[in-house]
Amino acid sequence: NSLWPAMHYRSDLIEFKTSEYEGYQKVNSLFAQKLAEIADPDDTIWVHDYHFLSVAKYCRELGMQNKIGFFLHIPFAPLFIWQKIPCAQQLIEDLCQYDVVGLQTDKDQKVCMQVCTSLLNAQKIQQTLLSYHQRLTIIKCYPIGVNPTAIQKAAHKFIDVQDFLTRPVELNAAKTIIGVDRIDYSKGLLERFLSYAEFLEKYPEYQQHIQHLQIACPCRLEVPAYQRLFERFKIKIEMINQEFAQEEWQPVECIYDAIKHHHLMQIYRQADVCWISSIRDGMNLVAKEYIAAQNPSNPGVLILSKYAGAAEHMSEALLVDPTDKMAMVNALKKALEMPRHERISRYKQLMKGLKNFDINDWRNAFLNDLQNKTAMQDFRFLGMRNVNPIYQNL
Repeated sequence: NSLWPAMHYRSDLIEFKTSEYEGYQKVNSLFAQKLAEIADPDDTIWVHDYHFLSVAKYCRELGMQNKIGFFLHIPFAPLFIWQKIPCAQQLIEDLCQYDVVGLQTDKDQKVCMQVCTSLLNAQKIQQTLLSYHQRLTIIKCYPIGVNPTAIQKAAHKFIDVQDFLTRPVELNAAKTIIGVDRIDYSKGLLERFLSYAEFLEKYPEYQQHIQHLQIACPCRLEVPAYQRLFERFKIKIEMINQEFAQEEWQPVECIYDAIKHHHLMQIYRQADVCWISSIRDGMNLVAKEYIAAQNPSNPGVLILSKYAGAAEHMSEALLVDPTDKMAMVNALKKALEMPRHERISRYKQLMKGLKNFDINDWRNAFLNDLQNKTAMQDFRFLGMRNVNPIYQNL
């Protein structure tokens, strides 16, 4: 109830509880104890995501000298939000016990560095190098990728979308829009469907000629904010269908369940538009997977929130502000009407980016930095001349 909303810039939803923080620390300590039992002294350890900010601290307390890296898959909260969390300084101090901290975007890397230097009075030595209490930590951007070749292979097989619907429907739409999201306030679902309703109202000629297929997985329903969002989302979908449905056509089909990955890739290939409206997202791999799944000779169009991490590297998508309803409406119209030559041109550039830094490149970049980092437990910073040369150009 604290870290997730904080990292997604929702300080209004932060509910700090001491008991939850103590539980968080116990889990991190337990993971460290298990690592100490199974890890050899020369093992490299890679820890993932916000659940485990403090694992390295407990590993160090147990005497582990291993190289330990951490990758954050979600955004990194700015300083003013961290200042609303009572345990913020301790968590950031724990984070600095890692040898390498990886972020999704350049923006998140800069924010993380600022938070560390501000809350801890740590010293920024170079763009990606931090000194704190005789330890050097690399803080760097490693944008996670996908496997375009594997996705292309999976996407080739045709799949009947009817197989995944809860009831038989005549899918006679000329254009299909796909959305794939957990039902989470960070995904901008209400904003997207408000825009979709506005589009159908403003451009009635598209009614019966487009359909939005939304795969929406409920999650964290034990949390009141998620329960409320789920109910509001279902009501909004019902309202759109009641207002605009005609004969055998309804504007939204919603699947409240997860779909196997290879089936999802096949659905992506058939969709004319992928619409991502995240209010805040670390990366959003739906954007990259959708592009990777496309038919190169007749690709679809990606509408992508400028607040998703993927937007930093996918400028050829139609970038939008999901809180600007008319910008969303205009982007959808442009996507539906985009000529084939432009779709192909955008696709080629986007696909080039995916191939230039895929999931293997991401893994290798992080692990190479981690494995090449010298142990710095006895480091005494007296000036740049004392820094190992391999760090001076980071």
